[in-house]
Amino acid sequence: MRLSAALNWLPDDPARRHRQLIELGIAVLLGLLAATVAKVLGGSSNKVIAVVMFGVLAAPVVLWVRDPQLLASLTVAGLAFTVPLNLDFNLFYRPHVGGAPSITVNLTLLMLIAFYVLWIYRMTVGLQPAVLTLHRPIAWSGFALLVVPLFSLINASHVDLVWMEWFRLFCMVAAMFALMSLQSERLLRLWITILSVQVFIQACLAAAQYGLKRSLGLSMFGEEALVQQDIGHVVNRATGTVGHPNVLSYFFEILLPVMLALALARQPVHRRLWFGLVFVAGIGGILTTLSRGSWLTLPVSLGVVFLMTYGHRIVRVKAAATAFLLGCGLLVALYFAYPTIEKRFTHTDYKSAGSRMPLNRAAWSIIEQFPVVGVGLNNFAENFKRYDKTGFSRIFRGYRHVVHNLHLWIWTETGTLGLLAYLAPFLVTIWVGWRHAPHAPPVPRAIMVGTAAGLLAHLMHGMVDPGFRVSLTVSFLIFTSMGVVGALAMRYPVRARQ
Repeated sequence: MRLSAALNWLPDDPARRHRQLIELGIAVLLGLLAATVAKVLGGSSNKVIAVVMFGVLAAPVVLWVRDPQLLASLTVAGLAFTVPLNLDFNLFYRPHVGGAPSITVNLTLLMLIAFYVLWIYRMTVGLQPAVLTLHRPIAWSGFALLVVPLFSLINASHVDLVWMEWFRLFCMVAAMFALMSLQSERLLRLWITILSVQVFIQACLAAAQYGLKRSLGLSMFGEEALVQQDIGHVVNRATGTVGHPNVLSYFFEILLPVMLALALARQPVHRRLWFGLVFVAGIGGILTTLSRGSWLTLPVSLGVVFLMTYGHRIVRVKAAATAFLLGCGLLVALYFAYPTIEKRFTHTDYKSAGSRMPLNRAAWSIIEQFPVVGVGLNNFAENFKRYDKTGFSRIFRGYRHVVHNLHLWIWTETGTLGLLAYLAPFLVTIWVGWRHAPHAPPVPRAIMVGTAAGLLAHLMHGMVDPGFRVSLTVSFLIFTSMGVVGALAMRYPVRARQ
């Protein structure tokens, strides 16, 4: 009787009762989590507390919003907005250079967890048939990335570093699958729109840092100290809230092709103007990073976007006028930026570029010794000087670092099998995006073309830089972009020729 009386507050409708019991369970778990967090975070830094409190406070808000569509929109928007915020804390940290030095928890990971909780809830109450909807070729490449690098455990001298990096890969693939499961084009467009807002914000922050020659006091949101560069006179390379200037340049090089494609796509004028503005701002932002590698990728990636978005449409008056206006804007930006660009390429870089080829040769000498499974995932810095037969690794005197070549770095750590597994998600996504784009309406086509071009740009940049593996934020950006292409490819399959 007492139990029956205690449950009188539950509704008679079984579906509503089921939903309220689930919500009650989530609330209890949140309470236990809050109590545990309060005990653990007693002596933590403000940055750590900010990350955790964001996650804890966001959960009740999610529960309070009952409209399923609004709830999904808020979760997707929050996930997108947190991508370029370099705000995190580390568990099981150990000094290490290269890949993951710890189990890193950042705002994007917390929002990703919230996404999966919401999607499981939606499936449980019958709002959607399944938690995940996967595009098979891209999904299988993600599964391969989780399995194949583990073969490098055979030669790994630091097994803990392998598993820390594997956990990061697991989070990346989970993020890919999450975005791939957005089968609502409205949510996919929302994702891109929020990213465009962040491109504009990061460009403005970068311009302010570069112009004021100092940080903006945003360390709480991930801002790092500016990096000084001598190009005949000392300038400060911008960092935004993404991280090192090179990492900020990765962010721009991946998203600028998407912004250009959407500025050129057939859609309402106000949207084209917005994406055009974001694109021009992003060009200014990438210039403030002084990243030569990113600059060199732009002619290729933007050229591909222009050709695949316009094609034969360039002969039309409106298309030609839009292209002319964008070209004029770029010429004006290049006119003012040319002195800085010219000095960045011609002034001495104190052997920064000259040291990369010897270090590449040193990495190749290790690949020749461990060609199949490598020296161990995330074990490069610990083994570089140990296995190098050329002696060039001694360029890193008194410290450890990784080679400035993403592909050689991966090849050294995971062997030929691991390199193929790492390249597979990139190459499969690029192929899928460009193959399905002609069968999609203008805006989804632009997103697929631009995303594929951005991924190609990062692979090219990886020939002279460590790439996405040094940044959790850029890693999330890349793998969620792959998920977006997978989602759009499922919505717009390749139609057989009649």
